[in-house]
Amino acid sequence: MKTSITSQSNNIKSRTFSKAKVIIYKISAIAFWILIWEALALRIGSELILASPVSVAKTLFGMIGRGELWKPVWFSLARIFTGFAAALVLGSAAAVVSSRVRAVKILLSPITSVIKSTPVASFIILAIIWFGSRNLNAFISFLMGFPIVYLNILSGIESVSRELLEMSEVYGMNLRKKLTYVYLPQLMPFVTSACSVALGLCWKSGVASEVIGISVGSIGERLYESKLYFMTSELLAWTVVIIVISTVIEKLVLAALGAASRAPSRRFSMGNLSRYPAASDIDAAAGGITISDLHKSFGEESVLKGVSIAVAPGEHVALMGQSGAGKTTLSRIILGLETQDSGNVELTGQGKIGAVFQEDRLIGGLNSIGNIVAAGGSASSAYSLLQDFRFTDELIFKPCAELSGGEKRRVAIARALICGGGILIFDEPFKGIDDETLSEAVLPKVKELSDSKTLLLITHSRAEAEELCSRTEKMEE
Repeated sequence: MKTSITSQSNNIKSRTFSKAKVIIYKISAIAFWILIWEALALRIGSELILASPVSVAKTLFGMIGRGELWKPVWFSLARIFTGFAAALVLGSAAAVVSSRVRAVKILLSPITSVIKSTPVASFIILAIIWFGSRNLNAFISFLMGFPIVYLNILSGIESVSRELLEMSEVYGMNLRKKLTYVYLPQLMPFVTSACSVALGLCWKSGVASEVIGISVGSIGERLYESKLYFMTSELLAWTVVIIVISTVIEKLVLAALGAASRAPSRRFSMGNLSRYPAASDIDAAAGGITISDLHKSFGEESVLKGVSIAVAPGEHVALMGQSGAGKTTLSRIILGLETQDSGNVELTGQGKIGAVFQEDRLIGGLNSIGNIVAAGGSASSAYSLLQDFRFTDELIFKPCAELSGGEKRRVAIARALICGGGILIFDEPFKGIDDETLSEAVLPKVKELSDSKTLLLITHSRAEAEELCSRTEKMEE
């Protein structure tokens, strides 16, 4: 435990040092270009053509001292950010609808293409003709931000892992849990990218619309006046203000998104374990499985041909056969993830089915306890069982994306044992687990916790079948 704490402390110090170096490099780069700017201003020797950084700084502080800065900044910021917020909300909503209704996706496709391809000046002029310059900046910001948000969020929704969605269905996650633990972690990179690009574009296009439309009381109006009266230092001072505000707003929004994306994983730290009461199906009564004359084909390939298997409540049955015999397809039909062409599957008993899939199907950003609690298990039961599976505290509270293959399999097994009801479906559950851990820690605990449940074990290992099951069913191609 002491080694773990020392290692974490060293990692934190290393990350802090790296961040400090990056900040120093950025400040140095900015200072370099300010020096170049100063050198060019001295070389040109005309404040009318290029004002020096010192002159611009004096002008900027003078504007602040006279109170000339805040009103235009607030005027532009409030309207442009309103346009961005509308683009974020409506673009996200449109992406959700398009992901479910293909007709909406087809209808919006030409609109987003036109907006992306048309120069912003064309939209600004059209908007002035239609409704004047009042709230022009908000409209243009919305128009420029909408396709970026819409296309990024739509791409994110379409790339959400089908495997995790199936896992959430099997373990009966409600909509809130699906959004929090399945959708949002996978969508956050797309949301962050959309906001980063859209914020900059909204701000630039919004100010441009103010300049063209001469919106009274805006930053754009001040830029236009500076250009009109050849006040170069004031023009550059307002440009600096635009850059600073754009950068600060982007950093704040991205920081908020980062905090939101990290929030779910922080709920399952060691200090928060007591917040999660015991709520497990571990004692649910065993159920039965009756499969009658099951047929399933994919295209012209027939996978299941009249399969009939009966598993009595509390019975442990191993399902063996060559690869391609249809064992996984059969398990997916039992779990409700596939529909048979003909035949019947009847399940009895209470509670959810505890499933170990061929893949781990863990939420990578959550630690082991988080994955089990998200599936409906008890944090205290998860902590205890993971310790029995030879997990240290460091492994238990590490994001599952950072675990090894064998460690992930143990988490998946623990989730099935704790969150499952009276039926367990294990599809090659022990692959990747070293022999010592398997024989001394995992198998004895699986045997103990599945003793009162019905178990269908899909495996290629006769030793595993003999250890856990009372009989074996053979599936042929």
